[in-house]
Amino acid sequence: MIVLKFGGTSVGDAAAIRRLVAIAGVALPERPLVVVSAMARVTNALLALEELVAAGDLDQAAEACNALCLRHEGTALELGLGAEATAALAQLCDELRGLVVAAIGLSSTAARRDLVAGFGEALSSRLVAGAFTTAGLPASWFDARDVIATNDQFGGALPDVAGIRLAAVEQLAPLLAAGRLVVTQGFVGRAADGRPTTLGRGGSDFSAALLGAALAAERVEIWTDVDGLMSADPRIVPEARLLAHASYDEAAELAAFGAKVLHPATQLPLVEAEIPIVIRNTFAPEHPGTWIRSGDSEVGESPIRSISFKPGVTVVQIRAPRMLGAYGFLRRIFEVFECHQIVVDVLATSEVSVSLTIDDASRLPAVVIDLAAVGEVVVRPGRGVIAVVGRGIRETPGIAARVYGAIADVNVEMISQGASASNLTFIVQEQDGPAVVRALHRTFFPETR
Repeated sequence: MIVLKFGGTSVGDAAAIRRLVAIAGVALPERPLVVVSAMARVTNALLALEELVAAGDLDQAAEACNALCLRHEGTALELGLGAEATAALAQLCDELRGLVVAAIGLSSTAARRDLVAGFGEALSSRLVAGAFTTAGLPASWFDARDVIATNDQFGGALPDVAGIRLAAVEQLAPLLAAGRLVVTQGFVGRAADGRPTTLGRGGSDFSAALLGAALAAERVEIWTDVDGLMSADPRIVPEARLLAHASYDEAAELAAFGAKVLHPATQLPLVEAEIPIVIRNTFAPEHPGTWIRSGDSEVGESPIRSISFKPGVTVVQIRAPRMLGAYGFLRRIFEVFECHQIVVDVLATSEVSVSLTIDDASRLPAVVIDLAAVGEVVVRPGRGVIAVVGRGIRETPGIAARVYGAIADVNVEMISQGASASNLTFIVQEQDGPAVVRALHRTFFPETR
């Protein structure tokens, strides 16, 4: 069997869903499990709806809820869905409206945000399952929350891999073996106490990987709106080329440092079982895409495979000369970030100074107060991360010289190299990021000029 995961743009309207149906229909002999994201922009709309609910704004919340339901009901009408699928959508909309009314004025909680956010995948998966049935395909809708067991870390729950494997084999495998085209939600799970959870933004890819590993899939296909992994973001470098093959390590580095084609956690469940990931384009299904496998990397003149850019980064520097020769400096710093549940990205250290980057600065004021007890704190917002990704960068002489020679007129504020053999990472002013990417691409991919 295989797993086909379709992103938000791939289920974004009736035309996109018809393309999805055609793709899955061709794959029917391989017994596909179809995992879908919410329709494009729906998750953001649901989170905004939850904020209106918490603020007690009944009129605006009701209007937002109706707009979401009308979008899905309109798509169902355009697809010509039958009574069963239409009734399922109506029930979900009634549940969402009831939740809005019941929770108006109550304080926002992470658990309720997960409950509300999960409606997007519930609605889209019902649309897709209904579209399969309308097309005459043997479809079954399945609630992913019955299989994706997680802890109760709402907003970014951690999966129970062993529990998922057991439940998937018991509940999903028989449906697939019977030739059913099973449609389920990405992104969502369920804690041990029964409350719905989510795997974090972009977690539908992760869901597909978890289910693929649990069912020993032949491969996991991620269907999106691009042809695959690229040598750079084509919006920045129009002449960027497709990577036909990539290793797990390369794909992970690109995902972590700005390439939004693949969720960073996707490959984790698949590496040990050596299950390939394939990135495909829903809008160009004839294209072979990018295959991601262990050690599966193209060989060329240069070890550099891609240059990625992640904007919107904040640099935090902590300096404490009194810690010279003392132990515990790093522990104290990271305890602060752990306490405030902030993920640290890039890191550079010396004995008395630490520079690091974070993506989410919403809780930074409280972090700075706590860090002031450790040392002098300097915050620099408006930065971007550049990651040069490839094979054996750390062991290849001259790579760093070529990188920094290509951008000699740009101020590089922070460098991180050595933790991974697959990337060289540095920080620049956010506004310099696109120009840096283009300069590096010209240097390492001169044939694409």
